[in-house]
Amino acid sequence: MEASMPQAVARLKAELARRGIDLEYRPDGRSAVEFLLSRIPEGATVMNGGSTTLKQIGFLDALEKGPYEWLRPSVAAIADPEERIRARRRAGTADYFVGGINAITASGEILNADGGGNRVAAYAYGAGKLLLVAGVNKIVPDIAAAFERLRNHAAVEECRHLGADTPCARTGRCDNDACRGDDRQCGKVLIIENERIAGRICVVMIGEELGY
Repeated sequence: MEASMPQAVARLKAELARRGIDLEYRPDGRSAVEFLLSRIPEGATVMNGGSTTLKQIGFLDALEKGPYEWLRPSVAAIADPEERIRARRRAGTADYFVGGINAITASGEILNADGGGNRVAAYAYGAGKLLLVAGVNKIVPDIAAAFERLRNHAAVEECRHLGADTPCARTGRCDNDACRGDDRQCGKVLIIENERIAGRICVVMIGEELGY
């Protein structure tokens, strides 16, 4: 895959390596799914964060059919709110956690927003191994552009997808001071700058525009 890797992705791979984070490039969603499944051993506990990209490439369908203990369906099936919170906390420490990226800078800073925080808690430390999947459209020049993308593109589309009544869903632009309450999807914002545990985080960069 190295020979076909775009220059921007090759530079990002080098920058992430300096931060203790691996990068694997795959040209399309199908080969990305094959790589992801090859990294997860039989019988492992697996949790995923909500991600349009994972749906688009067919990873969740493949995960459902695999020899893994996929935790998300059982968590979603819990009716009691307090018990569901406890189950989400446990799922955040799964052997493998797979999720998306809202924005990643050319120098390797990874940004994600989360409404409740269970996803970014797993990203930051909770999960054993973390596989972060993104299309090349998530690469931005710098941290300012990353926040612009997160707040005025990714969050807007997510709120509209969920039918949330937030300022950004109504106008298409973030109004951070006016956005409060349960509908807010930027409840917690995480910037991954570095990883101390060798081999814990792998970014899977796909050579397509995926997600929002």
